[in-house]
Amino acid sequence: MEKVKVGIVGGAGYTGAELLRLLVNHPGVKITMVTSETLSGKKLCEEYLNLKGKTELIFEPYEKEEVTKRCEFVFLAKPHPNSFKLVQELFGKVRIIDLSPDFRFSDGEEFKRLYQTPHLAPEFLKKSVYGLSEIFSQKIREANLVANPGCYPTGIILAVFPLVQAEIVTEEINVSSISGFSGAGRTPSPNNLAYFVVDNIRPYRIGNHPHGAEVEQILRRATGKGVKVNFVPQVAGFERGILNVIFLHLKTNVGEEELFSLYQKTYQNAPFLRVYCAGTFPEIKNVVMTNYCDLGFKRMNDRVLLIISSLDNLVKGAAGQAIQNLNIMVGFPEETGLV
Repeated sequence: MEKVKVGIVGGAGYTGAELLRLLVNHPGVKITMVTSETLSGKKLCEEYLNLKGKTELIFEPYEKEEVTKRCEFVFLAKPHPNSFKLVQELFGKVRIIDLSPDFRFSDGEEFKRLYQTPHLAPEFLKKSVYGLSEIFSQKIREANLVANPGCYPTGIILAVFPLVQAEIVTEEINVSSISGFSGAGRTPSPNNLAYFVVDNIRPYRIGNHPHGAEVEQILRRATGKGVKVNFVPQVAGFERGILNVIFLHLKTNVGEEELFSLYQKTYQNAPFLRVYCAGTFPEIKNVVMTNYCDLGFKRMNDRVLLIISSLDNLVKGAAGQAIQNLNIMVGFPEETGLV
């Protein structure tokens, strides 16, 4: 397998560390540079001891000329809103997979409303492809800029997409999601400090979390159908994993066997989507450290359908999904480096 040259811009955060953990074992990848302003000059294996014996690379400061000279693909793993400038400097010179939210929305005004800041590179919004590989793989294959999905939206969209597309549920989607504290990043905040999260479940940003709007936009883009998402995110005292509990109203009296068949048919070519038989539900412990998204469902009565989805927010919700997108862009099997 011929190796592609890959760089990571922003190797000091949770997603940068997770990208490194996975990419050092990827048979089709050569990591040619990793940037970090805070760790510049330090060996990767000194910061991340799990990399000892696997790489002698050193963290470097970001220099666009070095990135474009030494890389074919670049993962942008810096927090919002750093990707505006990075994409402006790198687009067309390397192929980009952006793990921030900066290019997930197709409308700059919608982005400004949700993130309370102007979009500073709107000329690239129409050039980006939403990187949910189970739905948009054909567009991802040819993309020069992939916007990696949010961690919550990944599990929610995959759970409801077949139902919305088949028009068997109403437009209202009610979601209660619990995430490990790694979803809040490494910068100290009330959503990741031990005092706030240990032995606790903490609701946050109810009614104004941008991931609810992200789900609405992507489902509209994928199906042509409008939906309304009522989204309650919560952070808990474990490090990684997400559990989404979703309630929908059925339009028709569809049976559980038919629902299972619909999921199976929709995701027959999706290696990381596992659908449980009706009445069996995912748990976080079965997906942590993997790139799987697990789905389970049950009809509560004639009109109400319950779906539960689970994934690792750092893998399928971030770094693993990004590598899955890289595999599609290069032409590797999607599972390469992830199983």
